[in-house]
Amino acid sequence: MSEKLTPETSAWGWKALIIAFVLSMLFMGFFYLAVNNEPDYMPSQKRKAAQENVAPATAEQYQMSAEEHAAMPVSSEATHQGH
Repeated sequence: MSEKLTPETSAWGWKALIIAFVLSMLFMGFFYLAVNNEPDYMPSQKRKAAQENVAPATAEQYQMSAEEHAAMPVSSEATHQGH
C-alpha cells in the first residue's frame, strides 16, 4: 500500500505528458491551417470571386485607340452600372 503510482515516480507520467503535448500541437496546427484556408465554396470566397469577374472593362482590354474610345457613344446603362 505504501507504493502509490504518482506521475513523478511513474515512467509513463512524463512520457504520457510529452505524447499528449505533441498530439495537441499537431491538432492545433491542423486546426490553424483549416481556419486560415477558406475553400472556394465558402460564401466569402464566392463573393470575392464575383467581384473580380465584374471588373470594369478598359480600352486596353478591347485594344482600342484613345480616339476610338472617345468616339464611343455613352449609354445611360453604362453610366449607372453597379448602382
